Amino acid sequence: MLQSSVKVGTLSQLRESGPIKAKVADKRVLVFLAENEPVATQARCPHAHGPLHEGEICGTVLTCPWHGWSFDLKSGECEEDPDLLLERFSVTVEGDDIFVSI
Repeated sequence: MLQSSVKVGTLSQLRESGPIKAKVADKRVLVFLAENEPVATQARCPHAHGPLHEGEICGTVLTCPWHGWSFDLKSGECEEDPDLLLERFSVTVEGDDIFVSI
């Protein structure tokens, strides 16, 4: 069931400070900038629950800081295990504001 969108931050904040941590509908989410577009994902790595906000982004690939597992931010696919998916959430931008829906 789609909830109403929750404002999690701004594009300016995302560009200046890096990933935005937020809680939306009882889920911890992160918003990253991938190829200049905001992308929202679960906050912890689905492999071993590493802190993804500390990960590295190259293009659209996020690498977890704990074990180096890589996830495509656009599809959620894991390069190391095709059965493992990074949960992603709907993002909308209005002006400078970023909204996430679960």
